[in-house]
Amino acid sequence: MIAVAMGEGIRDLFKSVGVDIVIEGGQTMNPSTEQLTNAIKETHAKHVFLIPNNSNIIMTAEQAAEVSDRDVRVIPTKSVPQGLSALFSFNAMNDADRNQKEMTESISQVKSGQITKSIRDTAIDGIDIKKDDIMGLVENKIVSSGDSLEETLISVTSQMVDNDTEMVTIISGEEAEASCTDALVSYIEEKFPEVETEVHEGKQPLYHYIIAAE
Repeated sequence: MIAVAMGEGIRDLFKSVGVDIVIEGGQTMNPSTEQLTNAIKETHAKHVFLIPNNSNIIMTAEQAAEVSDRDVRVIPTKSVPQGLSALFSFNAMNDADRNQKEMTESISQVKSGQITKSIRDTAIDGIDIKKDDIMGLVENKIVSSGDSLEETLISVTSQMVDNDTEMVTIISGEEAEASCTDALVSYIEEKFPEVETEVHEGKQPLYHYIIAAE
């Protein structure tokens, strides 16, 4: 298992669920084909599952798979939540083909949210965004923007959780605030009492929070 991710806590989280090698990379630092092929060689494994966790890295992962002499299966994950969902779907008792199928199918079963800061004034999809606004994204589409981290965090999560949601995973970044994390957990417990919540300290840069709803 090879995954691409940023943040010490996210790296530890991936390793805790079975990833052998985590390559540092993400939104602003995409790994090269050479880095991925070197990691594939390092595994000494017959079958390798490559989990890019970013749409910009999928093509590079596929190129690394093509030039490798191993059986490399690229699971086209576009976010950390999708990567975790894919890993939870892996079953060591299944063969590589079945695992690839089930891991890929699991991607559609999770919703991904992100909270980050705007770097300039702009308007996207009818939403006016000012420089340094806190932006909320669901499946990489901006759905909320404002000056309150807590309000944006709750707004994004409310658009991700529905009657089919069983669990919300909150991954806090370098710029997360404990009070906002606590407020979100309280909001979910009050509004969606049957939904389980998990909080992990991801320590990722750029994103105050990464949220998964499954």
